[in-house]
Formats: sequence, C-alpha cells, structure tokens
Amino acid sequence: MTTKCIPLERLKREVNLINPFINKISDLYSVRGLDVVSRPHRLNFSALIYITEGQGLHYVEHQQHRLRTGSMLVLGKNQIHAFAKERSVDGYVLSFDCSFLSNGSNDPYFDLLLSAMVHINCVHHADEDIGPLFSAMVNEFESTSEFKDEIIRNLIRSIILKAVVPSYQHQKQSSQRIGNNDYYRLKKYIDEHFQDRPTAGDIALALGKSTKQLDKLAKDHAGLSVKELVDERVLVEAKRLLAFSQYSISDIANRLGFNEATNMTKFFKRHTDVNPKDFRQLCKIGLHQK
Repeated sequence: MTTKCIPLERLKREVNLINPFINKISDLYSVRGLDVVSRPHRLNFSALIYITEGQGLHYVEHQQHRLRTGSMLVLGKNQIHAFAKERSVDGYVLSFDCSFLSNGSNDPYFDLLLSAMVHINCVHHADEDIGPLFSAMVNEFESTSEFKDEIIRNLIRSIILKAVVPSYQHQKQSSQRIGNNDYYRLKKYIDEHFQDRPTAGDIALALGKSTKQLDKLAKDHAGLSVKELVDERVLVEAKRLLAFSQYSISDIANRLGFNEATNMTKFFKRHTDVNPKDFRQLCKIGLHQK
C-alpha cells in the first residue's frame, strides 16, 4: 500500500539521546528486511555508515553513491536515504544525536563538526586508520567502563575530524571560522521552523540576537544570509517531498508555507531553473542528481 508521506526512522533511545548505538549493515538487512531498508526514509537523528567489505550503491537525497571498502556515508537529521535493493556490502551503521558530540558550551570544534556533517554526505576514500577507530568503538559499546560514554564521544569526534572535516574544508577551499554554539542554535531554529518561513527579524527575536549579528554568523559559517539559509532549507524540503512523497504540488506548497502553489513554483524555478512538476518527473526517471 502506497502512502503519501516519507517514512520516519526514529532513534531507538529517544528518551536517552546520550546513548548512540551501532549495528552491522548485514544485521539491518536480516532483522528489518529488504523492503524496509531499501525504501527511502527520513532520519530524526544523524548517522555514519562505514563500509568494511564489498562494493555497492546507497542513495542519499537525490544522489546515488557508489561505495567500496573504506567509504563512509554521513547522514544528517531529516535527510532521506535508502540502502540498495540487494546487499553487496557490509560494515557499521552508527546512529546518534548530534548533541552527544558536544563537549560543553565552550567546545571550540562543535560548530565545525556540525557544518562538516551538513555539507558532506560521502567520503569515498577514508584514511586507513578510520577502520580501527570503528573497531575500537564496537569494543567500547560492550565495555562496562565508567568512562564509556566519553570514550565513544571522542571516537566519533575523531572519525569526523579525521575524515569528514578535511573533505568539508577542501570543498570550501578555505577553513571555516570556529565559533561557539550560536550557529548550531541558528541552524536548529531554522530546521524546526522553516515551514513558517520566519524572517531574519523573527529568528533574531527568538534567539536574543540582532539581525546584524545573525547575518554575520550565517555569513561567517555558511557564506549565506539568514534569509538564504531559510530559503535553502525550504528548497531542500521541497525537493524531498517532490522526489519521495505522493503529495500534490499544491499540498507541498501549503506544507511549506506558500500562500499559493504558483508562488512555490516561482520560488522553486528561481533556485533550480526547473519547475516542481518537471523536477518530480526527472526524479522518477533517475536523471536529476542534485
């Protein structure tokens, strides 16, 4: 039976997000079944998928990634992904809430970790020492040490800093300014309220900042204004709903805070050069990669 909405996968321990968990890819196929793991679904948490053997495909948003031993996928909260129809790889799936990564309010790297995870979905050739870090983490999940959580936290941070952050910095061709957690708060607010289409003034009031401060924060970390960050988030959601749901274009426009479907069409075409109907059709025939 076909449903309109995109299935949502929730973190197993929502009442205690401090505890991430790890699974083998082969176990996911075995326990959940092929139909479930290969169906596009949205995450309400973040995940790292590290390939230890084999070659295969994985789908994140509108892109197909070819994987091999040493590849690592980076999935952020609210992103849509799907495993391949036939399992040809094995490895680890590490699921966690990003708040687990923080070392406190004065953490100098937290924003950088988050920015890297937002912008990088696949590291095709992770360094050889990433595998041992995952192996150490698997062992630590079985540990009874009082320092277990802290060790796991630092192992995850090490993996992201060693594999994901360099790819992000290379992609940007410049190091990002490492600030405090204000940018995380800004991105979190936009992620939770983008459907209301908040203005920079609305967000500034909610976060206790001036619009000038927020725009500088957004420019320093993403090279975009606050309005552009909101538009970017709305656009991402529009693409997800067009590609993976059965909602009509009018329904999608309404869900994203547009007064009329024509307004969303203008917005979408301005940012992508194609209209929503054509984009949906391109996704169906597998030609649209971005």
